[in-house]
Amino acid sequence: MTAKPSSSMLVKDAMIAKPISIVASASPRELARALIDHGISGVPVVDDDGEVIGVVSKTDLLQWCVRGGLGFGASDLLSSLADGGTGARLEAIDLGIVADFMTETPLTAEPDEPLSVVARRMAEYQVHRLIVIDEVGRLQGIITSMDLLRVFPAAA
Repeated sequence: MTAKPSSSMLVKDAMIAKPISIVASASPRELARALIDHGISGVPVVDDDGEVIGVVSKTDLLQWCVRGGLGFGASDLLSSLADGGTGARLEAIDLGIVADFMTETPLTAEPDEPLSVVARRMAEYQVHRLIVIDEVGRLQGIITSMDLLRVFPAAA
């Protein structure tokens, strides 16, 4: 986006519409594959009606697996999960489902909110993404800290 930012810019002007999402019953392997395939670090979790019920990040996934004592380094674990695990140790472990480690109440934004308000919310809660929802909680988009950096000029 190359538009000049102004106080009137809204979330819908900078968000990623129709983002990648995942269901709560997905496996950690499915999540890892989605993150790697799309080069992203987190996704909204939706139910069958497209309503947002959570959010999950690469960090959440890695912490979940490390707490399970898999004995992998963080850099090796994500690619091993995404590739289906080539070692018997990883293949034999029940890693659960996304619902086991997702954040159930993600911070959200609405498409018509001012970007300045959303930027302050992200900074206040120290998060890198907000899930954009409609009035009934269905996924509309995602806005990340990188999206904000594209529209707000660097401080001089």
